[in-house]
Amino acid sequence: MAFANEIDRLLAPSSTVQLDHGPGEGASEWLQSGDWRVLARPRTGEPAGEEVARFTREDGSVLSARADPSNQSVWVPFDLDEAYLNYVHERWRSVTPQRALSERQLGVFYGVKRFIPRWAQLRARRLLMRRQQNPDFPRWPLDESVVRLVRFYAKSLLLAGGQDELPFRWFWPGDYRAAAILSHDVESSEGLRLAVEIADLEEERGLRSAFNIVADWYPIDWGVVRELAARGFELGVHGVHHDRSMFSSREAFERQQPAVREMAEKLGAVGFRSPATHRVIDWLAELPVEYDCSVPHSDPFEPQPGGCCSLWPFFVGDVVELPWTLPQDHTVLTLLGHRTIDLWRAQLERIEQLNGLIQILTHPDPGYLAEPRKRALYAEFLDLLRSRNVWQALPRDVARWWRDRLAPDGAESLGQARLDGDEVVLDPPGR
Repeated sequence: MAFANEIDRLLAPSSTVQLDHGPGEGASEWLQSGDWRVLARPRTGEPAGEEVARFTREDGSVLSARADPSNQSVWVPFDLDEAYLNYVHERWRSVTPQRALSERQLGVFYGVKRFIPRWAQLRARRLLMRRQQNPDFPRWPLDESVVRLVRFYAKSLLLAGGQDELPFRWFWPGDYRAAAILSHDVESSEGLRLAVEIADLEEERGLRSAFNIVADWYPIDWGVVRELAARGFELGVHGVHHDRSMFSSREAFERQQPAVREMAEKLGAVGFRSPATHRVIDWLAELPVEYDCSVPHSDPFEPQPGGCCSLWPFFVGDVVELPWTLPQDHTVLTLLGHRTIDLWRAQLERIEQLNGLIQILTHPDPGYLAEPRKRALYAEFLDLLRSRNVWQALPRDVARWWRDRLAPDGAESLGQARLDGDEVVLDPPGR
């Protein structure tokens, strides 16, 4: 099955409805529908049919999406693919910038970071968090923009087709309501040694995770690496140097590519995460890996704030992007100083309700899970995760599933989209 639209690759609906959408004119702008908004170039027209949603332009004028059951068609006042890609590729940043350090400030920071005491680094990060505050978009800790776009799309197809239910390819294997992966970024040789202790916590609960290792930043104990692999844990590449250098320029990105490829071969790795999640999203398609996990769902507190607004994987070229969707340990336990896992618990439960990908990013290093209090909270989170009926898998397995679920000869597992009053409900297979 060929998917002409990016939004089709996410939902993959079984529908004969004609979808009339496409690029509008002029510049992209925010189109507001209640408490939800999309960024796209608006289209004008006089479509017939039942109003699905109403969108207010920045100048106050109103556009309507309409479904016409008489000819099974839907007219949308913007391009669905454009709106989707503006979310997941963070193109919204061009019209809604977030407060962040400048390129020059980042360069200075990473140049002197190794010489700054950790207490001073933490104080600076907390000051920066107060300066950045919590932006209106993407919402933190959870933004449902892509969920709303998918449900709007499904609602349009249901109304235009006069259907009670709309089959679509379910997001996860079988009837799992959601998927969950554990990933760790190893920032030091001590962190790599302590990775074995984190692995013990997970293995005791029947779980496995991925440890992402920096290629050229600290001495690598290859005995630990082999032990983790032999125990069924995944290994990934965490950049070449633990700084922003790889994405500081196009020249630097190309210069470090061979080292990424060499490290991936040594580790047997198929995944990558950029140090401190620095990124240029369009370049991720050129990484010599099957998947990347550098893009946050929503994170205003990283050195490069932003987010893809998606709770599901997506493609950047042929590379599968696995967004991390829970606030990472450094933010929750260190910068915000939480003493419970309540934030993680609420986020996990909501993502499960929304049928998304639960990915938590933690660190085994000193200052992170090496501290007994933080490790105990992580163990409590593992117990919570183990109690949920979600697909608990390695990142590489989730990436391969996401690629294979749309293959012509892939195992087809159909969910159902249906209307419950005015809202769309997505049911897994067999429900």
